Parts: sequence; structure tokens; C-alpha cells
Amino acid sequence: MNDLYDWLSRQHHGLQTFQLFRQRLTTLAFDEPNHKALYTLLSLLAARYIEAFDEEPVPISVADRAYGNLLRLVASLNLTAPAEGKLNDLNRIAATDLLDPSSASDFDPARHFSSRGGIGLDGQHRLD
Repeated sequence: MNDLYDWLSRQHHGLQTFQLFRQRLTTLAFDEPNHKALYTLLSLLAARYIEAFDEEPVPISVADRAYGNLLRLVASLNLTAPAEGKLNDLNRIAATDLLDPSSASDFDPARHFSSRGGIGLDGQHRLD
């Protein structure tokens, strides 16, 4: 995930970045089948953003927000998390709207996991 984040962090916030991001995710899903669900959901998230503008110009403030939200989301993902943590990541991705200005706080990994536990499937904080 670090390589994907590093690549993404060096890109421009335009639609082409989201298209290239999807291509990278397709390759990663093939190369890393254990994380195929994660890469597929990220790709669908990027596709929803791309389709929202359907060749229309994207306002700079919207592009900045979407790119920042995607960057924070990718930074918050943990491929080495236990199964429950991975499921929480998948659910966060599925519920994400890159255009939503309130989404930024949803990508803070500290909100989802601490060194002593995380959030259970019932949404309650759990200690290990």
C-alpha cells in the first residue's frame, strides 16, 4: 500500500490520475489476489468520481477535495490488519464519497484502531 500511496502522492489532482489509479489497481488485483476486494472497491470508488463528471470540467476546489480524500483514504488502509480491521477498511471504502467534504475525517486510522483495540462489527470500540 505504501507504493500505491507514494505514487498517488506524486500525481496531479486531475481525472487522468484517477484513471491511472484504476489501471494500477487492476494490476495490483491481479498481482496480489489476497487483496483483490480492496483493490476492486478502490477502483469502483475512483470510477464513481470519474463518471460523476463524464468529460465535464472539474472545478479545482472539487478536484483538490476528491484527490485529498483519496490520498487520506489510501494512507489509512492497513494491509496487515487482522481480519476485522480489513473488513472495516473495506466498509469504509464502500461507504466513501470522494466528493463529500465531510469525508476527510472518516479516513483517520486512529479513529478506527488504537494500539489496544479497534471498532467491532457492531460499531462499538473494542479492547483486545
